Amino acid sequence: MKHQVSTEIRQDDEIDLMELLQILVKEKKTIFITAILVTLLSLGGALYERDISKKVSTIFTVTEGYKEDNLLVNNVLEKVYRENDIREKNKISLDEFRKEFKITGVIPKDIAEKKEFLAKSGGTLDYIPTSYRVDLRVGNIGESKKVLDDYYKSLNDYYRALNESRYRFKYFDASILGNENYNYEDYLRILNERKESLKSLIGERENTRIDYASYGFGYRQIQLELENLESIRVQDLKNYLLATNIVRNPEKFQSEFLNRKIGLENSIKEKKEEANNYKKLLNSYKFEGENIVIPKGVKVTVGDNQREKYYVELMDNYLKTENELMALQQQLDELIYINKNLKTGTEIEKEYIMGSLKSIIKSYNDIVQQANILEIKENYINSGAIIKLTSPIEIVSNSKAKLILAVGIVMGVFLGVMMAFIKNFYHSFKKFNSSVMMLAMFCFVGINGYSKEEVTLQFTHKEIKQGLNPDKTPFDLNEILIKEFLVKRAGVDIEDLKNISLRPVFPVGSINDTENRLKIGEKNYLYTPTEYLLTLNLKNINKEKEIKEDLIKEFPSFYVNHFLKNSNGDFDYLKEYSNYREILRALNNMMTSISLEIDLRKKNAETKEMFYEYNNLGVELNKIRGIAFRDVSNYIKSNNIVSNVSLEKKFLDGEDRYINLELQSLRGKEKIYESILKNYTVGEKQATVLESGDISMSSDIGLRENQYIEISKTYLSNLNKENSLKIQLLENIRLSKNMKEPNDEQRYRINKELLNVQNELKGLLSKMVGIELRDYRREYIGSVKVL
Repeated sequence: MKHQVSTEIRQDDEIDLMELLQILVKEKKTIFITAILVTLLSLGGALYERDISKKVSTIFTVTEGYKEDNLLVNNVLEKVYRENDIREKNKISLDEFRKEFKITGVIPKDIAEKKEFLAKSGGTLDYIPTSYRVDLRVGNIGESKKVLDDYYKSLNDYYRALNESRYRFKYFDASILGNENYNYEDYLRILNERKESLKSLIGERENTRIDYASYGFGYRQIQLELENLESIRVQDLKNYLLATNIVRNPEKFQSEFLNRKIGLENSIKEKKEEANNYKKLLNSYKFEGENIVIPKGVKVTVGDNQREKYYVELMDNYLKTENELMALQQQLDELIYINKNLKTGTEIEKEYIMGSLKSIIKSYNDIVQQANILEIKENYINSGAIIKLTSPIEIVSNSKAKLILAVGIVMGVFLGVMMAFIKNFYHSFKKFNSSVMMLAMFCFVGINGYSKEEVTLQFTHKEIKQGLNPDKTPFDLNEILIKEFLVKRAGVDIEDLKNISLRPVFPVGSINDTENRLKIGEKNYLYTPTEYLLTLNLKNINKEKEIKEDLIKEFPSFYVNHFLKNSNGDFDYLKEYSNYREILRALNNMMTSISLEIDLRKKNAETKEMFYEYNNLGVELNKIRGIAFRDVSNYIKSNNIVSNVSLEKKFLDGEDRYINLELQSLRGKEKIYESILKNYTVGEKQATVLESGDISMSSDIGLRENQYIEISKTYLSNLNKENSLKIQLLENIRLSKNMKEPNDEQRYRINKELLNVQNELKGLLSKMVGIELRDYRREYIGSVKVL
């Protein structure tokens, strides 16, 4: 009996389960619709949560001396706030905008561990990070990215303006040539002061120049042009003025003559007294000491000997004062000579003088322009990116959208089942005919009738790892790609730039990887993307394809050549100068400059191959100087050929007068140097036995010996210069008597041979630049790809 009851109960249970399954199958539409509705609601919530949790992040690396406070500059914040119209778009104040910047110092793990350890014992550790993570969310995520990018660029512009040198070499104002209160020599004196200042600064740049191919001849080229200006154009005009005694305003010159003469005489008197004081000190100075033999194996301690230094400094100051005295005396002699037989000159002579002054000023201003270009570039290299973007601006999110969506799907299914049972339980209707819900997933309105053109650019040159272009300037595609290539070369209208976008391509999570590497101690780590996506949306498919083709064909070589172009420039001395003497001097100056440059590059050659190549260039230069240049120079001199006899005679007359003044000055210097060398006392090796038995010797032993050698060299140099000037004087006298202008055959031969020398020097320069650029081109050609 019990058994039968149990069976019935089991049969009832089976019926109930079947009914449940039937209900689920019957109400499948209800379950599906409910699940879809709940899932859609959770999807909306997930999307919203994901959007509001997004932010843009990057890492700024600062130079030493900059802190977190330096990253939020009120002037820069206000500029970005205003230019991006943040008040109107987001309804927030400037102070609220400032608070949206979340800046966190990136602290290396070892520093963090030390700080934590010291904190437990009540201690502290001061540490100023050099890298900072910056997070920002203002408006939508696209706007936030643009704002952070604008802020970074504006911040660098701000600090570059503060730190870069604002000094620019000044141009010579040619308008003062019209001021008759100035005499001709006044212009030359003003120009000389500026020229010497420029020459000094250029000399410093040459010694510490940026070692890079794009500089080519660089500051050396400027030095060469200054030398040509000084030794050719300026010297010719000075010779002309001295030979003719022409001044612009004789009355004014004579009225100033007495004051200038008295001023020079007083300066000479002061210098003489100063020189005599130094001489007395030198004559009264005595040395005491004895020679000590150092036993083998005895330790020597290097000491200091101030007496040696003091004597050497005295001698240096004495020689400097005597040289200044001689220079003042030469100025006085020249002034007295010019004051004799003053005249204003003929109209032709005045025209020649003013034309020469204009030419000199133009040449000087061209040099200033070149110097300022190099100065600006050097400033940009040194101060172009004081704040470095260590990681590209990236969209990051800590969203739980996936979890919300997953929970929504589960809840949707659960609620769907519940709804099915509820409907069946209450029997609210006999037959459930619900309409299937129409779901609009996504639709695109106003789809373009053509696809946008996209171009991928890849960069693999070695400097990209430091975020630099090949010429060491900060890597900035907006400058070289957008402004230089698309606008200036491809002819894209500035208005169309808003329809062109450029974004870096990099792995997700790059900022976290960069931050972790900084934390483990890679202080100088910098991640710069090597791939960029350029999107063209100009609404003109033909124009987009044309630009894309130009990019693929031309941009790789354009980029490389833009940064590797050399600055040695072209020259044509046969057109630049009007007579043979000037052309020969210019070519000689060029050869001297090339020789100095070859020696410098041999010294800094990175490989033996480069050293031997530069050495071979030196051999070629000597061949040019010793054969082609010598032959044409000898031909001109042996035949007494000049371009313009009357003008050349005036040049030679003035040059002879300057030579005589300089010879007089040299003879005075020689007497001084002879006296010094005759009475000079060389240093004595001094040593002291210490209590320990060691020997203490002066580290400056040999200072006086070295100075004696240098004085001897200067003395010999002055003697050689005197002999050269005497020979030059005799040569000028001979030429002045026999000079003639060339016939057609001679003119043709001379021009041909001078042109040959010039072309050989150009070829030598090209080889020099080729050696320097060769290894760069080996690397850079192929380092830029456009796909």
